[in-house]
Parts: sequence; structure tokens; C-alpha cells
Amino acid sequence: MIDKKPSFAKASAGKEENIGVIFALSSAVIAGMFPILVNRGTQSVPPILFAAVTTLLAAGGAFFYAAVRGELHELKNKNAYSSLLMVTFFIVVIPYVLLSIGSSKTSGVNTSFLKLSEIIFTLFFTHFIGEKTTKLKLLGAGGVFIGSALILYNGKPQLNIGDVLIIFSTLTFPLGNFYAKKALNLVSPSIILFMRFLLGGIFILVLSFLFEAQANGLNSILSHWKLILFVGVISLGIGKVVWYEGLRRLDISKAISLGMTSSLFSLLFLISFFKENFSMYQLAGIVFIMAGVYFSVKRNSVDKGLTKYSV
Repeated sequence: MIDKKPSFAKASAGKEENIGVIFALSSAVIAGMFPILVNRGTQSVPPILFAAVTTLLAAGGAFFYAAVRGELHELKNKNAYSSLLMVTFFIVVIPYVLLSIGSSKTSGVNTSFLKLSEIIFTLFFTHFIGEKTTKLKLLGAGGVFIGSALILYNGKPQLNIGDVLIIFSTLTFPLGNFYAKKALNLVSPSIILFMRFLLGGIFILVLSFLFEAQANGLNSILSHWKLILFVGVISLGIGKVVWYEGLRRLDISKAISLGMTSSLFSLLFLISFFKENFSMYQLAGIVFIMAGVYFSVKRNSVDKGLTKYSV
């Protein structure tokens, strides 16, 4: 009699992989709006304060989501706390502060596409945690990165201090995603999001009070409350729930490559709603990004048991 269990397990794993791809690409659509909206918001609201308020709003949304799913009891799992603290520090505090300050000093286009630096740091980092660097991995990540670079370049190469800060804001993401994968072995995505947003939001708010003038802070928040609410609840809250659902089903490299297609959606939003011009460089960039997506989808995720984030 033929044992059908291996083929069933393989089919089940393939289904989870496909679901992960859908979640990762869906999060990219939402993430495509995020840097554009942050750029708009930080032109009028003190950037660190903007980061703090939107992060705390996202914490409220994550708490509600966890309560609805009956997952709040997982907060008692103290074994996850060390990983949750690392996620907060490397994914919220450092990146979001640098992104918000940098975004206030550059354009929405640059804010959107310089975040693609994360792909390079991820390729370098994940090789050392058990995600072997393969041809398909390089083709997938390389396609997305080159395509996004072409969209950013657009015939006018230039960098300012804001651009440099945005590049540095992506430096710690791979390490944060490593700890997020470890935390996902112990708690649900909703708990990770609640803790990272709550702790990160409080820390960033303290930074705002220490380093920013607060005279017009409340008025600027009230004047732009719709934008702030959308960024906090939708772009950060719901967007990151979708992202973690993808991340727990895929390896870090594949999830990041698919997630970074957000640059394509950023371009579409900029063209559709902000009347950005469309050039041949950007068209070529779209072709490269789509090729990168193809190779990323074609590659199966690394067996989690072979990685350093499996326990």
C-alpha cells in the first residue's frame, strides 16, 4: 500500500506557501501607501511626535485585534518577552524614528524607494541564519532592488541627509525580522504587534518630548487627525497584521523580497493620486520588479527547521 502522507504534507506545505505569498503581496499594497503618507504627515507634524502617535494608535488596533481573536492570554508567555523587546527596538524604535526624520527632509518618491535598501541588508544577514543564498533568491531580490533603483533614479541621481537617514532606517530590519520569527514560535502575530507598537510608541513619545518643541504639537495633530488615524490604524496596524501572517509562512528572504514590491504600488499611488510623472526609467523598473516577483514566488521557502530562528 502506498503511503500518501508525505504527498499530503507536501501539498499542505505548498498551500501554506501560496497563502503566505498572497499575504506578503497584500501587505506590500498597504505598505506602498505608508511612506507617502508619512512624508505628507511629517511636513506638518513634528516627525518624532508623528511616529509616536501613529505607533500608539497601531497598538490600540493590535490590542483590539488580539482581544477579538481571544489571544490576549498569550501575554502571559514570558519566554517571548526577550524576542519581543528586540523586535520593538530593531523594527520600531530605530527604523521609525529615522524614517520619520528623514522623510521630513526629502520627497515622497525618495521616501518610498530608498526603503528598498532593506533587501541588500536582508540578503547579507539571512545567509548567516540558515537561509542559504541561491540563484533564485538572488534573482528575486536583485530584480526587485534593481527595478526600484531605476524608479528612484529616474534620470536624476541625488541624495540628501534625509535620504541617508532613510537608508539607515532599514539597516536593523533583518535583525528585527529574525527575532520576529523566533517570537512567532511562541505567540501570535497580534501579540507581537501589540507589544512592539505599545513599547515602541511609548519610547518614541519620550524622545519627542525630549528633542522636539511641543508648542504646536497638539494643534498639528488635531489638524491632521484623519491622516494620522489612517497611518496608525490602517497602514501600520492592519498592514502589519497582514505582513506577519505572510512572514510566519515564508522564510525571511522570500517575505522581504515580496514585501518590497511596495515600491511598485507606491509608484502607482503617486501616479494615480499625486500626479507624478511616469518615465521610461520607471517603466523599466516595473519590468525588473515583476521579474523579481516571479523568481521570488518560484522559489520555495527554506525549511524552518534548518534555520536559527526555529526555536
